[in-house]
Amino acid sequence: MDSGYKVFVVDDASVNRRILESALEKIYDVESFASGSACLDRMRQKLPDLLLLDVDMPEMDGFTLCRHIKANATTQHVPVIFVSALDDLESRLAGYDAGGADFIAKPFSFPEVKKKIEIVQRVSEEKSRLRGQLDESEMLTSLVMSNLDEYAVLVKFLRALNVCEQLDAVAAAVLDLLSSFGLKGAVQFRLAGEEMTVDHQGQVTPLEASIIAHVRTLGSIATFKNRAAFNFEHATVLVSNMPIEDPDLCGRLRDHLAIAVETLEARLQALQMRSERDAAKADIGEVLQGLARVMHDSGEKYRLAHELGATTIYQLQDELRGVFASLGMSEAQEDAIQAIIETKTDRLVELYDFGGEIEKTLAALRGRLNHALGKGH
Repeated sequence: MDSGYKVFVVDDASVNRRILESALEKIYDVESFASGSACLDRMRQKLPDLLLLDVDMPEMDGFTLCRHIKANATTQHVPVIFVSALDDLESRLAGYDAGGADFIAKPFSFPEVKKKIEIVQRVSEEKSRLRGQLDESEMLTSLVMSNLDEYAVLVKFLRALNVCEQLDAVAAAVLDLLSSFGLKGAVQFRLAGEEMTVDHQGQVTPLEASIIAHVRTLGSIATFKNRAAFNFEHATVLVSNMPIEDPDLCGRLRDHLAIAVETLEARLQALQMRSERDAAKADIGEVLQGLARVMHDSGEKYRLAHELGATTIYQLQDELRGVFASLGMSEAQEDAIQAIIETKTDRLVELYDFGGEIEKTLAALRGRLNHALGKGH
C-alpha cells in the first residue's frame, strides 16, 4: 500500500528503473527519470521525499545532479541515496562530498534498498521533528523577547506615572506609552466636573471627542474593528490602530493597556483626593485667618470694655461718698454702706475678668487646627 512517501528514481538504464519501480511502487509513491535534467524539471513542480540516483549517467552524472540539488535552497533538504556499480572508496567519498546520505552498490537486493530507504526516512522524519521543535523554540524565544520588551515599556510607563503631578504630564505619559507600542489614539480625563481630551497632535477634533463620549459608556474594554477603548470612572483611552492582523500581538497589547489604564485610574483618583485635600486645607486656612482676626478684635474690645467698666464703678464709688456727706449719715453708717459697695464692686470686676481665659482657649483651638494642617503652632 502506497505510504505517500515520494521517491524519485534517476537512472539512464530503463531496466534498472523498471526493477526499482516494481519493487517500490507498492510501498512508496515512485516516479522515475532517464536523466538528471528531466528530474530537475520535475522537481520544479513536485518535490520528492527521497532521490535514488545512478552515478554513471551521460550528460549529467549522479554526483553532479546531487550537487545541483544541494545548492538549491528549495531542494537541498531532500536526501539522496546513490545506486551505482562503482563500489570503491573513492566513489563513496565523492558521493559523500556531493551531499549524499547513503550508497547502494549494484547489483542490489530489494531488502537492502528497502532497509536503507526506511533508515533515511526515519532520519528525515527526525530532522523534520527537530526542525519543528527548533522553529517552535525560536518562536517561543521571539515571543518571550517580545513580551520582555513590552513589559519594559509598561514598567517604564508605570514609573513615569508615579511621579506625574499634573494632568498634562499624565496625558503625555499615556501618549508616550501608546507610541512605544506603535499605537495611535487619544486620552480623556474627567476630574472635578471638568474634562480634558488630547491626542498626539494636541487637542482632539470635535469628532474624536464625540467618539470618546460614546465609547466611554460601552464598558471597561470595548473593541470595534481596529479600535479599542479602555474605560474607567476618570479616564478613557481610545486606540485607533490595534494590530488585528496579528491576533497574538493584539491580545498582548490589550492586556498591557488594560493594566496601564487601571493604574492610570488609580493615579487620577490620588490626584483628585490630593486636590480636594489641598482645597480643604485652603478653606481651613482662611477660617483660621478669620479666627485670628476675630480673636484680636474681640480681645481689644474686651480690654477696653473691662477698663471702662472698672473706671465707671470707681467713679460711682467716689460720687456715692459725696452723696453720703449731704445726707447727714453717721460715719459708721457711711462706712457700712461703703464696705458693701466695695465688696460687690470687687466681685463684679472678678466675674467679668474672663477675657484671658477665652483668648487662651481660642489660641489652643487655633494651634490644634494648624497642627492638623501640618503648619505647626
